[in-house]
Amino acid sequence: MLERILESNGEHRTCLEKQMHGYLTELGFVNRVDFYEQYPSGRYILDFAFVISRNPFKGVDLEVDGAKWHNSPEQRRRDGFRTHTLKQKGWTVLRFGETFTIEQVKEALVCNGILPSS
Repeated sequence: MLERILESNGEHRTCLEKQMHGYLTELGFVNRVDFYEQYPSGRYILDFAFVISRNPFKGVDLEVDGAKWHNSPEQRRRDGFRTHTLKQKGWTVLRFGETFTIEQVKEALVCNGILPSS
């Protein structure tokens, strides 16, 4: 299953995930070199993961949260719990809503020390 997730060709991306992937590519990041899509971490699947170091573990998770799935009070509670759990495992979780720009993505990544490998 992990191989299937990591070898995804993007056919099952949401519109927001397609937008984020396009922005990351435009910023010079390379999929499966700089970042991973649909990256498994414990019981969660992260939208876009940047692994900074493995020992000690440190990573950045970019989540794109569409209003349809992330706007209810119950879902916001679940998202908060997920963020808390991931932070305990060494992840920094950056959430982007329905409207985000390439400049906001770039600024968030630079603020977390992430630059393209090329």
